[in-house]
Amino acid sequence: MTRSILILLLLLAWPLAASAAGDKAVFEPAPCAFAGVPADWASRNRIECGWLRVEESRDKPGSRSLRLWVAIARAEAKEKREDPILYINGGPGYATVDHVFPQFPKGETWPGFRKTRDIVYFDQRGTGRSGPTFCPALSKTLQEVQQAGLPARESLDRSKAAFAACRPSLLAQGFDFSAYGSTATVEDAEDLRRALGVAQWNVYGISYGTLVGLEYLRRHPGSVRAAILDSLFPPNSPHGAELVTSTALGYQALQRACDRSPPCKARFPSMLATLQQAVERLDAAPLSRKTGGRITGGSFRDIAWAMLVRTRTAPWLPLALERAAAGDEEIIRALDALYGGTGGFGEYSHGQAVAVNCYEVVGGRVADSMRLALQRYPYLAASDAVASEYDELCDAWQVQRAPPAFHAPVRSDVPVLLYGGEFDPATPYDDAVLAAKTLSNGTLVYVPGASHAAFALNACTRGIAHAFLDAPMRRPDLACLAGSPDTVFPTEGLAEFLRSM
Repeated sequence: MTRSILILLLLLAWPLAASAAGDKAVFEPAPCAFAGVPADWASRNRIECGWLRVEESRDKPGSRSLRLWVAIARAEAKEKREDPILYINGGPGYATVDHVFPQFPKGETWPGFRKTRDIVYFDQRGTGRSGPTFCPALSKTLQEVQQAGLPARESLDRSKAAFAACRPSLLAQGFDFSAYGSTATVEDAEDLRRALGVAQWNVYGISYGTLVGLEYLRRHPGSVRAAILDSLFPPNSPHGAELVTSTALGYQALQRACDRSPPCKARFPSMLATLQQAVERLDAAPLSRKTGGRITGGSFRDIAWAMLVRTRTAPWLPLALERAAAGDEEIIRALDALYGGTGGFGEYSHGQAVAVNCYEVVGGRVADSMRLALQRYPYLAASDAVASEYDELCDAWQVQRAPPAFHAPVRSDVPVLLYGGEFDPATPYDDAVLAAKTLSNGTLVYVPGASHAAFALNACTRGIAHAFLDAPMRRPDLACLAGSPDTVFPTEGLAEFLRSM
């Protein structure tokens, strides 16, 4: 089959409800063109792609048009369910589609949900293949600053300069900084729903994607049959302005789990004290990278966080801290190679991330709350940390703010599953508890032994979601969680484990 014939068939098969209804959003099918796989890989795996054309600013006449990149994993069953799943990625700033595919069919989680339902993925505006581009060189420059291991003030000043240099060119293009955030993403998703001819769909949101998911419930509850929110970040979270407190809660949970095992407690009596030893050693004698820059104490603190936020690596963190505190350069370099950058969760747009965070996540000036967190948990930040860092970045890049009503609790009667992991340093379980208070049909799912993205941990956590989607109004059975085994903390074999990653 030639490419032109394939595109014609896609055009004939794809619902075009948006144009028929007079909607401004238009869907344009296109070849998937995933890297590293044969040209027919997508068609053989029933993956269909295309562009959703939307307005950048829906409340401003004459707003420019944006193209958003979409991929749909079609259901395996011939008689599929008519309520697909919409996947809303975390971040903000991370690409979705190219990070998910072509690994998608190899996983245990989403192929199971695809058996009876289509799953729809899209790159949020300003990420991945979706427009616009926030200055081509911006992310590269900011990544270089991050990798350089500079003092906090110098690093912040260089980052501000990079944002300030980019901003005028965007404004000259008519760029609307207020058009980037959860509300815009929700309206993009609504345009996509109508363009695909979907009456209702099930919304899955992960991390920052749960903020979008909650806003979806607030703005368009009739469009959502049910929602699965994994690793909650509600708009009224007390942790919205800073990550230090959330990180402290994650370490505390990991230490409690270790203390339940006498051998672990004896071997790793104080992970935070060991972290501090490792940080002080690397601050005194940073390691140079072959690719440039230095591994400093601050770099290692970020590496440790990246291990804690992953369920698979969190149990290895105590041993990694011990080896780093002892000066094991081979282990430190191996950890840095795996977890020393922002690429572990896919392509990252610094410009989009800071635009969104400044607009609605931080909720205003945050220096005071950051200063308090630094006082409470000094071991989780550099001694020269700048409490006003985010305020200064926002002043250089995104000065607009979401209206105060955005930060009100979301109230909804839509059935919702709310997953939270025991060790999560990014979105602590108490945020899921907070969100559930105003969701009348919400069910909390606390997952022992898990960190971020607890929903996909095992057959038990996935099975709860399967049962929920089959009958959202029926209270799900969580009994399988009671048999969760205690976390095992390895005491050897770290180098081998890292080589296997």
